[in-house]
Amino acid sequence: MPRSPEIVAFLDEYLRTREVPDSYCPNGLQVEGEARVSRVGFCVDACMQTFEQLADCQLVVVHHGLFWPSVSRVVGPVREQLRFLLQRGMGLYCSHLPLDKHREVGNNARLLKLLDLEPEEEFGPVGWTGSFGTPVSRDAILDRLAPPLGNSVRLLPFGPETVGKIAVSSGSGSIGMVAEAVRLGAGMFLTGEAGHPIYHAARELGMNVLLGGHYATETWGVRALMPVLEERFGVETRFVDVPTGF
Repeated sequence: MPRSPEIVAFLDEYLRTREVPDSYCPNGLQVEGEARVSRVGFCVDACMQTFEQLADCQLVVVHHGLFWPSVSRVVGPVREQLRFLLQRGMGLYCSHLPLDKHREVGNNARLLKLLDLEPEEEFGPVGWTGSFGTPVSRDAILDRLAPPLGNSVRLLPFGPETVGKIAVSSGSGSIGMVAEAVRLGAGMFLTGEAGHPIYHAARELGMNVLLGGHYATETWGVRALMPVLEERFGVETRFVDVPTGF
């Protein structure tokens, strides 16, 4: 049975945890659990709903961890979440921006894979662009992505009707990303969610923006990590799906 420090060290190296700047949260091991690990749970969000479903796991790997700049005290829900983990000897490993950016198992690389594309140019802090051999219609891209993203995608159709290059950044998009997508020659920008101002920015910059949902665009990285750990350490893995509607 592998030891937790071995798995953590492997994840840190594989995901290049220390090489990817992330001012949002501490990446890597956030809560130390049992030394021996036979079962690893995977989910997007560190919360009681996912912890309860993964209570038989010695280690839980998440994209959104417990600690953020706004969470600096162990009170309220955070206290109860930590109590739950510590009482059961469950470790918690977080990979936020490193898992977005990873060229093989990252959220953005896996979103490109849904379109049979490979990462090409870096886009924004953690995103990628991908190019179609032959330009495809924006409606065809929408139809291709709607089923795996839960049919919750929304298109702002302000760019060209056919797309040769797409820029992808999961989670939250911004006006700056729309402008960068234009600069890189993309015909579409795929992200999870965006604020009100992005509408007019996309319209005035002439960019198609596809909103696939924050949660829905960020299940792909943790799920892609599962077979990596299975093959490397022989552990059992399980993913729990807890969509938020955002």
